Amino acid sequence: MPPIRIAAALAFLLCASAALAQSKSDYTLYENIIKFKAPSDWAVIMEKKDGNPQFIAFQVRDPADKDSSELAQVTINARLLHDSSFFQQQVDAATDKAKQTAGFEQVTEGVEPTVFRYYATNGKSRYEYRETFYLTNHLLLHIRCARPMLSDTAATWTDAWNKGCAELMQSLKPR
Repeated sequence: MPPIRIAAALAFLLCASAALAQSKSDYTLYENIIKFKAPSDWAVIMEKKDGNPQFIAFQVRDPADKDSSELAQVTINARLLHDSSFFQQQVDAATDKAKQTAGFEQVTEGVEPTVFRYYATNGKSRYEYRETFYLTNHLLLHIRCARPMLSDTAATWTDAWNKGCAELMQSLKPR
């Protein structure tokens, strides 16, 4: 094979593998109306991309949870509202439900105004939750990051988790 063809084939393979690697963190809902990026090490564990509502759920593996059944997870729920005036009712209902969770404790210091951050008990474990709600194109977006408060969780993992959740919420914020 001539050297130019080998070089062209290698360039093509390099570009193709780069595109595949990048697309792993690119996601859409509602036929590309909702677009977002998630860290490539967040594994999709469930998704529904047809009908109404639509969602994607990620599992985020914490090395400290290897012997635990507790999982850190992120969900993006999108639902078409036929009347956008119901947005606030939906937000209020979701936050009221969270406040009824066992062990509920809201965090208000150092929290972005659009983020509802709290701790609550899920089963036998204490979890940290971060939730935000957006309305865009008559679509209600509900983003939720939930992680168990494990004693062996490394600070580097927690920093990466916090960064990933914040970037995801920011990327979905209507512009």
